[in-house]
Amino acid sequence: MKKKYRIPKNPELLAKNVLEYYYNNPQANSLKEMQEIFDVAHTRITKIISDDLKAKRENSLTRRMINKFL
Repeated sequence: MKKKYRIPKNPELLAKNVLEYYYNNPQANSLKEMQEIFDVAHTRITKIISDDLKAKRENSLTRRMINKFL
């Protein structure tokens, strides 16, 4: 029987907690472990992490180009 995952009441707080755990625990940040800790589906965790990494990437490219042209 599949476990039914809850929809978080505060997704911004969940995202903050997931990212904090992801960056502070590099040895224990597998999707399965995080899924059990936060009691949400792995797709939600994957989306949170990928959105953050995309934002960091865009920010770093923007800064590099600004510094290049100054």
